[in-house]
Amino acid sequence: MTAEQVGSTIDPTILAYLRRDALLRDGHFVYRSGRHSAIKVDRDRLLADPSAASRMGYALAKRFFTAHVQTVAAPSIWGAGLAQWVAYFLDPRAKVAYATPRDGRVTVAPELEGLIRGRRVLLVDNLIVSGETLTGFAATVKEMGAEVVGVGTLWNANGPTLGGYPVFGLLNEQFPSFPEDACPLASPAESVPY
Repeated sequence: MTAEQVGSTIDPTILAYLRRDALLRDGHFVYRSGRHSAIKVDRDRLLADPSAASRMGYALAKRFFTAHVQTVAAPSIWGAGLAQWVAYFLDPRAKVAYATPRDGRVTVAPELEGLIRGRRVLLVDNLIVSGETLTGFAATVKEMGAEVVGVGTLWNANGPTLGGYPVFGLLNEQFPSFPEDACPLASPAESVPY
């Protein structure tokens, strides 16, 4: 099954961009999470084009328009740019807080804690592969007194929930991931290093 054989509700402009710049590769891939998919996403270049990044940020924000998000928080450098776009398109516009590594864990810089404590927070990252980073970050944000309203990503190679929160993966309707025992892909699988 190729990506084109799966039905889609995603904006065709986003898919055209991803195809044009070879940011998606068709095949049979196994991710670090153990899940399988018919695509490999180029996570390093995924948000390199500001026009495409803004469209993807808008599409994610649209999914959370009614969630009354006050802060968009990102646990990684890859999610930081996307978090800016998502926050920009929310109404009212949300603030943005990024993770900061400290003492071997991912946390929020003291100067940004006020954007998390007692706020409605949307967690955003560009991709979720194993879910380890985002799960730890979600726990940190919750410990700070935030109400986590959801998890948004461009593509999720992990399960449908993360840390007890449902995950919305923008590209997952078009490009699902499967547990190994439910994978419909017949071709030999190639491991993905991330």
